[in-house]
Amino acid sequence: MKGLRNSFILLLIGASFPLQAEPMITSIKVEGNQAVETRSVLSTIESRVGSSFSRAKVRQDIEALFQMGSFEDIRVEKKDGSNGVQLIFKVVEKTKITKIIFEGNKKIREEKLRELVDLKAYSSFDAAQLNTAVRKIREHYQEEGYHLAEILTEYRKDPESEGRQLVFKIRENASIRVKRVHFIGNKAFSDVKLRKLLKSQEKGRWSWLTSSGKYKEELIHRDIAFLTYHYQNHGYLKVRVTAPQVAISQDRKWLTLTFHIEEGHPYKIASVDIQGEILTTREEMMSGLKTKPGQLYSREKLEEDLQRFSLLYGDQGYAYAAINPAIVPNDEARTADITFVIDKGKQVFIEKINISGNSLTRDKVIRRELQIKENTLYSESGMRESQRRVEALGFFEEVNFATPRGSTDELIVVNVTVKEKPTGTFTIGAGFSSAENFIFNASIAKNNFFGFGISGQLASELSSRRQLFLLSVEDPYFLDSPWILGISGFRTVNVFEDFDRESFGGSLTFGRRVFDYSTFRFIYQLEDVDIGDLRTTVPARFTSNLSGLTSSATLSLQRDTRNNRIFPSKGMFQSLSSEFAGLGGDTRFVRVVENFRYYIPIGKYIVGKTNFSIGNMATLESSATIPLFERFFMGGINSLRGYTLRSIGPSEPVTNTTTGAQTDFIFGGNKMLQMNLELELPLYPQAGFKAVTFFDTGQTFAEEEQFGINNLRSDYGFGFRWNSPLGPLRFEWGIPINRQPNEGSVVFNFAIGSFF
Repeated sequence: MKGLRNSFILLLIGASFPLQAEPMITSIKVEGNQAVETRSVLSTIESRVGSSFSRAKVRQDIEALFQMGSFEDIRVEKKDGSNGVQLIFKVVEKTKITKIIFEGNKKIREEKLRELVDLKAYSSFDAAQLNTAVRKIREHYQEEGYHLAEILTEYRKDPESEGRQLVFKIRENASIRVKRVHFIGNKAFSDVKLRKLLKSQEKGRWSWLTSSGKYKEELIHRDIAFLTYHYQNHGYLKVRVTAPQVAISQDRKWLTLTFHIEEGHPYKIASVDIQGEILTTREEMMSGLKTKPGQLYSREKLEEDLQRFSLLYGDQGYAYAAINPAIVPNDEARTADITFVIDKGKQVFIEKINISGNSLTRDKVIRRELQIKENTLYSESGMRESQRRVEALGFFEEVNFATPRGSTDELIVVNVTVKEKPTGTFTIGAGFSSAENFIFNASIAKNNFFGFGISGQLASELSSRRQLFLLSVEDPYFLDSPWILGISGFRTVNVFEDFDRESFGGSLTFGRRVFDYSTFRFIYQLEDVDIGDLRTTVPARFTSNLSGLTSSATLSLQRDTRNNRIFPSKGMFQSLSSEFAGLGGDTRFVRVVENFRYYIPIGKYIVGKTNFSIGNMATLESSATIPLFERFFMGGINSLRGYTLRSIGPSEPVTNTTTGAQTDFIFGGNKMLQMNLELELPLYPQAGFKAVTFFDTGQTFAEEEQFGINNLRSDYGFGFRWNSPLGPLRFEWGIPINRQPNEGSVVFNFAIGSFF
């Protein structure tokens, strides 16, 4: 359009100038400019007062003024005089936008819309830029399922300045939901089975929470791939799944998707062979294959074999080994011959490791987690383990490894790119539980102080029955060595049924990594305990040596293979600790605790969790009894969730000296057995909502009792978890099994933090 306009203007100029000797320019004026100064226009054009008038030069002047980006229209008027000509540049400035406003957006935050719009206040932009902004907003609404969203624009006078406001008026309208999904051509699998594979789910009863039924283009591509993958895993080598037909209801509120499937026939594997550059022996490489003759063709098993070969060759330095499966089908026999063709290429060495994206975290924090080094042979296992370790730090949203070629074909460069996330948190919150009534929580935590990987926390918890104040700092690589150094201080107040306990103390931790995934720690803790308000129901044997100083040393060995330390879904955690109290102080005992946690994904969404703990402790003084506050108890959100805090354990009858009534005094055990089973599934992954169902069983045993399963107490229940800005929140309801007369039918538990 600008080119046509310029041509039209130049034609007007050409028509107004007769073919004769060009006159001299006597004056040049600029009209219509407000924001752009006249001297800026005059300095931009080539025409000058005193020079000869030139049509070519005027054309160049118009082009130069348009390139300034400040004008939407330019006209040149020529006035003849007795001494020469006068040029008048009449310009129309682009609209001055002082503010950009969004109205009507409820489903999408304004911050997100501003990210989509490249326009900025007080900057020049044209209609094309405005149209681009409208298109981006509309496309984003469509991605979120709001295909009927209308994006209108208008200009308003800015009451605070002489400019105008650009207003995006958004009518979001209702989102279009998928009401029904049909399949045509499927014989091997039912509609119900195939629907379970789709992300484009039909609108369900809980769609307000799970977003089921939302239609997105990217989900359609994913669904086609998953349907194809499912068929190919069951032998259907030549299956074809086409993009679904989309039908919109007359009221434009519902969609119907129809997938067309050409199944073909299932194929069996007739033969499997390996050709090319075999690394070991053909027999050895064939022995580990999951793709075997006589089986139905399975794309999943084929990809697992390819991964195995890539790892085998990659660990020998063949980073660019080409491993391709040649599949030759026999349509008459409905079989397929598969041959793995291998070209191992050259062995390569790591020339350089580059790290980028870490604006806060120091390079060394990342490099010390790497299992690969420069000037060494490339290792695929080392690459994978390096990425796992860097991700496990918890400092980054994304961790990517790339391996471009180096300066020669025998060299490779490893580029580690990270995207940092906030590692400091300030949380404050409140809750309620059956055991503690109202709970207040506040904490300041940082997991990466000054980019050195040092973690620290200042936290407090207050309730009607518990107070906690904690300050802790830990350096996982003290002085850039494999050693761990930690220090903490704490103060606690606990109001139990039979006594109050106050303590003040601290701990010093030394540790070291040993083997893969394992850590050895030595912890020295000093704690001053004060017991008060002792009830008359406490048996005499527990009333001596209650208060005093506890000085203990703990040795622990941990092995952690979890894929995520905060929200694990796969792997194991094992811990064995032995505590010796008696390094001075007033309390002498020894305590051993073993904890085992196992996480396994069940299907695509559900995570199964198992927690098992066993413990034993004994006094080191024959005439003393293990203090009440050190003994094992069950009940509460971190043990048996169907029972109140510390309500499960060995007991003995006592008489209340005030009322004369006889009650059972629960004094806890010196032995402990506990098991928790959970199934966790996402309700709304985008917001961090999860549902959980659980089964707990356990018991503590007195000195004269043996470990056994006959006296175990059990419960079951359900709950919800939310990874909120305040931290992980747990809301759980426990229901006791074989409930006793003095026990509640349901116990509600609330906590901030993870369980296991």
